[in-house]
Formats: sequence, C-alpha cells, structure tokens
Amino acid sequence: MNIIGKTAFILSLLSLTAVGAAAQNCKPAHEFKTVTAGALTVAGYELLPYSSLEAGNKLGGVDGEIIDQIATKECLTVKLVAVDPAAVIQSVISGQADIAAGDWYRTAAREKVLGLSAPLYLDQMGIFSKEGFSKVAQLDGKRIGTVEGYLWVADLKKVFGSALQTYPSPVNLAQDMAAGRIDVAIDSYAVGIEAQKKGGYTGVKIMVAEPDDRVAASRQPGQANFPYTKNNSELGAALASDIVDLHKSGAIAEILKKHGLSPSAADVGEARVIN
Repeated sequence: MNIIGKTAFILSLLSLTAVGAAAQNCKPAHEFKTVTAGALTVAGYELLPYSSLEAGNKLGGVDGEIIDQIATKECLTVKLVAVDPAAVIQSVISGQADIAAGDWYRTAAREKVLGLSAPLYLDQMGIFSKEGFSKVAQLDGKRIGTVEGYLWVADLKKVFGSALQTYPSPVNLAQDMAAGRIDVAIDSYAVGIEAQKKGGYTGVKIMVAEPDDRVAASRQPGQANFPYTKNNSELGAALASDIVDLHKSGAIAEILKKHGLSPSAADVGEARVIN
C-alpha cells in the first residue's frame, strides 16, 4: 500500500472510530425496548402532508419530522416499514412495528388494542369555497360535499340533510367541486392545502372551520397520535414525555408551519379519545 493509500485508510478508520464514539456517547432520554435494537420501527404510508415515503426508505412529512426528533432524543435510527393504509395499524398490533405514522386519531376503538401516544396536532375541519366561508352557518342553501369517514359527517347530515353529498375520497370531492356540481367542499384543512400545492382547488379559499355547537368536530377536532404496541408501556411513557417537550419548545408548531399548515393545530388541549 502506498503512502496515499495508507493515509486514506487511516483517515477512514479515524472517521469510523469517531462515528462509533459519538453513537456510544449518545445518552437516550428514556429506556425502552423496540422491535429492532437501536431502531424505532415505523409503519407508514403516503398521506401528504402528514406522511410521505421518500427515497432511501425514509419517512417524510409532518409525522416523519416529529419522529426524527424523537429518535434523536432516544439515540435511535428510524426504520420505515411502508405498507398499505389498511395494514398500518395491524403492523403495530402484530408487533412488526413499534409505532404507526400518518394522522391516526386517538379513538376509543384503537385504545382497546393499541397504546395511544400524547396528542401531536389537531386534524382541523376545513371549509373550501370561492367566497371564503369559515362558518357552518354560512353554508345554508349551498350544495355541500364532504368525504366519508370523517368525524364531522354525521353531524353535517343532521344539519344539511339532502343538501350534503358524501364522496369516497378527496379526489372525487375535488372533481365535483371543479365541475360545479357542488358549491362548497368540507374536508381536512391539511388535505386541502396539500391539494392546492399540486394545482387543485384553483380559485378556492380554504379556511379552518370556526366552532359550531352543531358540529362537534369543529369544536374538538380529532387529535392525531402515534399508536404504539399496547404492552410496551415504557415506549408509551417515552413518547409522552418527548412529545410534551416538542410542544413546549414550539417544534411541532414549527413543523406544521413548514408544511403549510396552521400552527394553531399544535394547540391540542388535554388528551382525549373519540368514539
């Protein structure tokens, strides 16, 4: 080996030694077991802006950035298990992943089979209209559409009756609004903002719905969390502590703002579950 080769070899060894020493010097904020030692395994899927599957098997989006900060606190790498949306929760229940990412609500049904982390942010109800409506009361006499499965659907049916049309997906909702078949769309505020980034909802103003006593989800939006393996109470305690710290530092509000969402969604209030 020549002098240049020897020098490069020595520098390489020194670099590896420094990385190893840094890893050994990292002191985790908490102690808990994970599916894979030294890694936080995350079941995720594509749901912009909350979660995105990026190059290098990396999880991006709001949830991805929050998880990265938690992993740093706990001296862990992040291992992504990308699955279909329907398989995300089951991956955690079956022990294939430590946590689930992708705007999962804290619900009573999930609490029976999963641990629920401290709340991350609110999935705010949005009102999409050319006029810039922000109140449910302003929608009387309008043709309204929303997506099946959201917390507000049952209440909106009571308020608007046959004037409300439901759709199987945000795509179908957006298509009908663009075609003029409905006057107002009600969907997740975040989903709407993301759609506009991609050229959708041209000429439409997307507003966070103001509280209305007739629509519970406008007063208490769903709280997103990281569902985790139910019997891993140590992981749950660590998540709770780390998430509280990220709220106090303003980190979660900043992440939301970075992704075009309202920082007010970080004002989660007391932890609660919905039926």
